[in-house]
Amino acid sequence: MKNATFTTTFTEKIPLVGDLAGFRFVKPEGFTYSAGQWFTITIPSPSGPLKKPFTYSSSPTEPFLQLTTRLSGSDFKNALDSLTPGAPVDMQGVFGNFTLKPGLTKLAFLAGGIGVTPIRSILRYLTDTGGGGLEIVVFYGNLDEDNIPFKGEFDEFEQKLPGVRVVHVLSQPADDWAGYKGFITAEVIGRELGDAAAWTFYTSGPPPMVAAMRTALETLAVPPERQVEESFGPPAKPAT
Repeated sequence: MKNATFTTTFTEKIPLVGDLAGFRFVKPEGFTYSAGQWFTITIPSPSGPLKKPFTYSSSPTEPFLQLTTRLSGSDFKNALDSLTPGAPVDMQGVFGNFTLKPGLTKLAFLAGGIGVTPIRSILRYLTDTGGGGLEIVVFYGNLDEDNIPFKGEFDEFEQKLPGVRVVHVLSQPADDWAGYKGFITAEVIGRELGDAAAWTFYTSGPPPMVAAMRTALETLAVPPERQVEESFGPPAKPAT
């Protein structure tokens, strides 16, 4: 339903880790989208309507539409957090090509923080539909063990989807953390995948992270046609 515009209603807020939360809305009858796509939402506020794009963190298999975001204290986020059940909002979409392509066999996701939302959508869809048949590795970068959005669900995806493996990379883990420390790098990717050029990569996160992953994949000789990107937030400022 590309470029569909409709009014729906807010139903509930789902607290996650830290200052992250999911916001659910009624899914209109007959409305369809592909896992990994995005939309825009317009919500009321004391200063007038506020509009912002979000990726669906929900899967098309779920009976609601959900966005998941960090409550940063901005005018938009404060208005979003102030919604009460039954409040009307306007949505437009769907948009985006961060979706599964035919013919994939080896798929690697590179995710940073809340940028994981389209990946959650895709893996939930595959889990709910009994899909799969793909070899999938998720490189998931976060701050520490207590700040991994959807951690329980990603554990579930590993258990229920054959061929799925999640590699957590934490920048400030506890001293007893046995996994990767720091950031997702070409070295980490190469160590886990072997011949990285044989894989297709989907990168999702803040612009600086997306840019860093592009450089890492260039180092690993991954051709541009094997790279799909979804950038969250304003472009990074150039270095001075």
